[in-house]
Amino acid sequence: MPPYAGGHKPKQMKKELVNTFSLATLAGIMIGFGGVIYLMCANKMVGALLFSFGLLTIVCQGFALYTGRIGYFRQYGLMSILVTIAGNFLGTWAVAKGFALTRHTVDIASVVAPKLQDSSLSVLLLSIGCGAMMYLAVDSYRKSKSWLFVIMPIVIFILSGFEHSIANMFYLSLAGEWGVEALRITALALVGNAVGSWMINAKNFTLKQKE
Repeated sequence: MPPYAGGHKPKQMKKELVNTFSLATLAGIMIGFGGVIYLMCANKMVGALLFSFGLLTIVCQGFALYTGRIGYFRQYGLMSILVTIAGNFLGTWAVAKGFALTRHTVDIASVVAPKLQDSSLSVLLLSIGCGAMMYLAVDSYRKSKSWLFVIMPIVIFILSGFEHSIANMFYLSLAGEWGVEALRITALALVGNAVGSWMINAKNFTLKQKE
């Protein structure tokens, strides 16, 4: 269990949260890179496969991604999860702003518009599907160390049109869309991703046994 999960000195907790923020920023950068290659690919299947490089790097390097950690909420704790979200946002925002300064252009409006116009229920349900796939990807890799178990759930959630809260942060930042609707779908995606992860992780529904 991470030291910041509870019962540890404030100074050590602060150090762990700083480390988490750094790892979360790196994870956001990797998701941003995945988003860039996905947008640059005309073929969705190829784009989905290449997007998985971002998550593969995250799980191999031990970076902190919200959708990879929220399924283990009991292990990480609320403060660590909130810091992870902040770091993920910074990483995706940085990649989006950097990419916008290059010579490349992408049709980001066609990606973002349907999300902003979607109903809250639709966003929530699609986010639950993504959360389930992300938990399966991370947990299966933890147990098997097989890259195949990372790639397949990622391809499935992308081709299914599921909503990934952190990937959306990249797309919205690239589009310069951070109004009320963007905040709405981001909040819903964060909640939906959490619900999807918790649904698959049976440990969240079991009571801790007294020692």
